[in-house]
Amino acid sequence: MRRRLPRTTTYDLPLLVVVLALLLLGLAMVYSASGITALDANDDPGTYLAQQSAWAALGLAAMFVAARLDYRRLRLFAAPLLVVSAVLLVAVLIPGVGVRVGGATRWLRIAPIIGLQPAELAKLAVILYLGTWLGAHRDRVGSWRVSVPFLVVTATVAGLVVAEPDLGTAIVIVAVALAMYFVAGARLREFAAVGGLAVIVGLALAVVQPYRYERLLTFVDPWSNPRGTGFQTIQMLYGLALGGPFGEGLGAGKEKFGFLPAPYTDSIFAVLGDELGLVGTATVILLFLVLAFRGVRIALRAQDSTGAILATGITVWLAFQAWLNMAVVASLMPMTGITLPFISYGGSSLCVGLIAVGILLSIGRTPSAQHARLSRAPGRGRNGRPRQPAPRDRRGDPRAGSRDRVPLPRWSSRARG
Repeated sequence: MRRRLPRTTTYDLPLLVVVLALLLLGLAMVYSASGITALDANDDPGTYLAQQSAWAALGLAAMFVAARLDYRRLRLFAAPLLVVSAVLLVAVLIPGVGVRVGGATRWLRIAPIIGLQPAELAKLAVILYLGTWLGAHRDRVGSWRVSVPFLVVTATVAGLVVAEPDLGTAIVIVAVALAMYFVAGARLREFAAVGGLAVIVGLALAVVQPYRYERLLTFVDPWSNPRGTGFQTIQMLYGLALGGPFGEGLGAGKEKFGFLPAPYTDSIFAVLGDELGLVGTATVILLFLVLAFRGVRIALRAQDSTGAILATGITVWLAFQAWLNMAVVASLMPMTGITLPFISYGGSSLCVGLIAVGILLSIGRTPSAQHARLSRAPGRGRNGRPRQPAPRDRRGDPRAGSRDRVPLPRWSSRARG
């Protein structure tokens, strides 16, 4: 007789622990990196920490709600969220509506101390829409009926982000979209053509604007203009170098005291290296590697193609953006101006990132081991099928597919050509 199982599930605890560790480390670094700025502006060194903590609490609550929600229901919100994100991206460009900071208009002011960055919401909206849409049309990936809408959606959102201007975030959106398209089953030649087109457009956008072209020249030789365009790059390198193996101590770094621009946002990894040293930076890199590993594992074990594509998009987003931020600090990439997920100051980035982690936890949710054992009837194997005893003859034929068959994800249906 078949036993009915209670709806008890477990989550990917290593992934949750890694995200919480990054979040706690980020709160400590935001307080350390922003204390002097907050003291000068508000006579309170904990101003930015309080704001970041409030966003973290909101994001954690939203993360647990998303983890409890069945990710298949997200298809009902994917299209409306994409439309809302596009409208907000357009609203940012309207004079008098968007808030201009540092030469870019990326913010919408909701309250005197509360702002929203629509580009952060657009990342999640693109992932949800493409994940649910490509999952539903996976059998037709490669045809123009799928390729053209994919290019239109990706190019529209990325174009609105570039108009802010924010080329770094647009690069992240395009990279994530291409990864999801590849996992959905795009042919290699088609994927190479679309990826090559994206690289060409990105290089053209980087060269056509004088300040972006100047960033490329600074990347090649930052010491050619050490007091001008190369100042931030040089100071970030100094921050990493001054930390040494173990750092100068949390809160004791010197680069944040007027030397390093944006110490609690774009350059926070340099402050972390200055105060926690090689041990701290290596720990952060290791945590993001574990996050990427757990995300790929969830994608490979997803129940359907929609879950696999969604998990791939979220994992590539968080891992690629983290790598890009750290590569910029280490002068391995030109300046982009994007944040380090879960560590940099920024309410929109933190809250949306935690929601994405909640969706990833929902995709990876599996029946608990205790109840899985109860579901196995006597005489049945781990997969629920009747056990087949091996032949006693030593020369007997081996079980079919026991050694030569390579396990494939459950959602995999066809090979690439």
